[in-house]
Amino acid sequence: MPVYIAGKPGYSQPDLSVVMFYNTENYFDPFDDSLTLDDEFTPDGSRHWNWKRFQQKANHLYKVFMAAGEWDPPDLIGLAEVENAWVLHYLTEETPFVKFDYGVIHYESSDKRGIDVALLYRKKHVCVLSSRAVPVYFSHDPQKKTRDILSVLLVAGSDTLVCFVNHWPSRLGGYLESEPYRQVAARVLMRAIDSVRNISHVRKILVMGDFNDEPSDASMAMTCDRENLINLMKPAYRGKKGTLYYNRRWWLFDQFLVSKEVVRSVREVQIFRPAFLLDKEQGYIPYRTYSGLRYSGGFSDHLPVLLKLDVR
Repeated sequence: MPVYIAGKPGYSQPDLSVVMFYNTENYFDPFDDSLTLDDEFTPDGSRHWNWKRFQQKANHLYKVFMAAGEWDPPDLIGLAEVENAWVLHYLTEETPFVKFDYGVIHYESSDKRGIDVALLYRKKHVCVLSSRAVPVYFSHDPQKKTRDILSVLLVAGSDTLVCFVNHWPSRLGGYLESEPYRQVAARVLMRAIDSVRNISHVRKILVMGDFNDEPSDASMAMTCDRENLINLMKPAYRGKKGTLYYNRRWWLFDQFLVSKEVVRSVREVQIFRPAFLLDKEQGYIPYRTYSGLRYSGGFSDHLPVLLKLDVR
């Protein structure tokens, strides 16, 4: 079941302005969960993850959100690599972020490490009508587990749209070996979009996530072509900009896709890269929480992406 979904009370129907997606790089609590492989993120684990480090991680997220909105944080925040509802509750209720009254939508997935996707939304600006987790299964490899896709039907301004939050399977083991798993995730997303269009007849679609593929890769091209979506990150990709630095190059895994009914409302899309999110000693790459097993106290190995909309 989702948590902290607000109804209409307090909803003021303003224009939706800023949407963010951010892979948080392992936003774990410091407690052991016997049902998941989270041992490394405990005080006695290999990363020596403790309460102080957890609090700093939460405060770092708050800082990113505030900076992204120029002290008026985003209306929608899609997140990847969050462990559970409790860490989101801490973020929205036990930090200075509480004054902005965010709701949280989160479902536990079958990911073996226990990491999930989630959506934060400002209750005053966004009215959530419904949500569901869309599981991703691999018939060719039943033992493989991954994150669900989060589907949220919401009202912003006077418009109804559906938001999908994704975190597709990683490239662990190599691109060719892992590509079929992302192809499956793409087909699951496409079926979910088809279902929304056929059943609810909503045409405004917003897809965000860490896809572990770039705009030119087959899974992304197939999704955009089949569902008639526009990848808003293509200009950044052609400019060789990225959100993740790995193996001596930038990769653009974090992206926004929108239907043509949304693209006319797009004011701006960008990779958010303020100085504090970059490690200048390592060549201005993302300032990570960990470098290997060494705690560096940074923010994430990914940079956030921002989308500014005028939805009425």
